[in-house]
Amino acid sequence: MFFKKKTAVYQSSDEDDFNLAKSLLEKEQIRYYEYAAEEMPVAGCGARIHPARLNKQINLMTFRLSVASENIERAILALQGKVRFVLSSSSD
Repeated sequence: MFFKKKTAVYQSSDEDDFNLAKSLLEKEQIRYYEYAAEEMPVAGCGARIHPARLNKQINLMTFRLSVASENIERAILALQGKVRFVLSSSSD
């Protein structure tokens, strides 16, 4: 999957939903690439100061799953209706 074009089919900030989406793709034997990163701060200039972050009220992590181009439809069908935030036409 290193040199194949990958398309994002799932994106969320809910880690439990993300783990469910991964298990659904594994059950269907669809290979995926996972990406998890923290969102950029809203304060700008790399200050990393977000008002809600001071009290740990929000989760700024974003989780994304991408699949190879030939598996897009299979992945969307496997995820649709079972997890939230299924993307239908987003490219990496």
